[in-house]
Amino acid sequence: MRSFRVTRRHLRRSGGFFCAFFWLFAGVLLAQDTAKVRTQLQVKGDVWVGQGTTLVVELLSPGFFAGSPTFYLPRVPGVLILQPDERPVLSSEKIDGASYTIQRHELRIFAERPGLVTVPSFEVRFSTREGAAAPLEHRLRIDTISMEVKLPPGAEGLATLISARDLKATEIWQPESGSAKAGDAFTRTITFSAPDIPAMAFPPFTTTEVAGLGVYPKAPRLLDHSERGTMRGERQDIVTYVCQRSGRFVVPAARFTWWDLDHHQLRKVDFPARTFEVEANPALPGLPVASLSSENLKRRAWMVSLGLLAVFIVVLVGFALWINRCRPEWWRFIRFWSPVHLAPLNPR
Repeated sequence: MRSFRVTRRHLRRSGGFFCAFFWLFAGVLLAQDTAKVRTQLQVKGDVWVGQGTTLVVELLSPGFFAGSPTFYLPRVPGVLILQPDERPVLSSEKIDGASYTIQRHELRIFAERPGLVTVPSFEVRFSTREGAAAPLEHRLRIDTISMEVKLPPGAEGLATLISARDLKATEIWQPESGSAKAGDAFTRTITFSAPDIPAMAFPPFTTTEVAGLGVYPKAPRLLDHSERGTMRGERQDIVTYVCQRSGRFVVPAARFTWWDLDHHQLRKVDFPARTFEVEANPALPGLPVASLSSENLKRRAWMVSLGLLAVFIVVLVGFALWINRCRPEWWRFIRFWSPVHLAPLNPR
C-alpha cells in the first residue's frame, strides 16, 4: 500500500489556495457591505386621500451598476404603489472617503383610505460591477414608510376619490343626435386626465343597465404622457349603447367628484342624462335573440323548457305503450341477444 507524505511543497500549494479563497470571500463580503440603499418620503403639507406621494429610493454602488433593479413591491390594502417607468437619475457621491455611484428611483404611492398608512419594508435586487470582475448581486431592504392621510371635508360618502391639480373630464357621444331606429348604436367616450396622476389611478366609470338598450363597455385605454419631466395620466372609458327595440329610453345622469389640491375644495363634474327616441326599423322584421330584454329571454327560455319536457313525456309514454303491446316479440328479441352459457366440457 502506497503511503502519502505531506511535504512543504504541498503545504505551500494548499496555503496559497486557501489564501486566494479567503481574499475572494472577503472581497464578496466587503462588496456586499458597501452597497447601500436610502429612502426618503417627499411630503409637503397634508396628504389627502387619492393624492400621489413620491417615495425616493436611492441605490448606492461602490462601482458601476449592471442591469436594471427589481423592486418587490408589497400588497397593502387600500394603497396603490407604482414602481417607476422612467430611467433613473444617475449621480455620484463620496461617503466617508469612498466614492459611490447613485441611482435615484421615484415610486408613487396613492392612499385610497384615510388614517395612518404604513408601507412595510420590501426588498430591492440589483447588480454591481467593479472593473473587469463579474457582476455581483445585492438584495437589500427598504425601510418601513408611514404617513398620515386625511379625508377632504364633504367626501365622507364617496367610494373613491382622486386628489389632483387641473383635472379634466370630457364626454363625447357619436353620433350626437338622440333619434335612432332599432338596431342603431351610439358610442360614448369619457376621458379623465390630470398631471402627476397615472392612468391606472383613475377609478373606472360605472355604467347603468337600461331596459331596451344593450350596454357594452370596452376595456379602458390607459395612457401616460411624459414631457419635460412632467407626467400626465389619461384614462378613456368607451361604452357602446345598442337600441334593441322602439321606444323612449333614458341613460341616467352621472357625477364625478374630485378634490382640488390648489384651492382645497371638492369639484364636481356632471355628465347629463341622455334621451333616445327609437323608432321601429322596417328592415328588422324580427328582433334577434341578442336584442331581447332579459324578461323576454327568461319567458322564452321557460317556454322552450316546457315544450321540451312535454315532448319527452309524450315519447316516454308512447314507448311504454309500444313495449306493453309488443311484449312477446320484445322478450324474444331480448333473449336472442342474451349470452348463452354452455356447460363445461371437462367438469370436475
